[in-house]
Amino acid sequence: MSSAGRLERAAAALLADVGGDCEWWRWNPRRRIGDLRVPVTAEEYAQVPPGCVVADAGETGVKRRRRRPSRA
Repeated sequence: MSSAGRLERAAAALLADVGGDCEWWRWNPRRRIGDLRVPVTAEEYAQVPPGCVVADAGETGVKRRRRRPSRA
């Protein structure tokens, strides 16, 4: 991806149908790596096999309301 904004929009589109109503976006400009995180819902969590989720993923960045892409 050529920019953090384009990567963030692509990540939001891929995660549009999962997670709750908040998200966290982190961007490392030195490494040009982006990370969009969303919390799973209780229903999604119940579908995860036992032992696969043992801890959170670490630093989350600034929490904000979900930015779900429009479906045109």
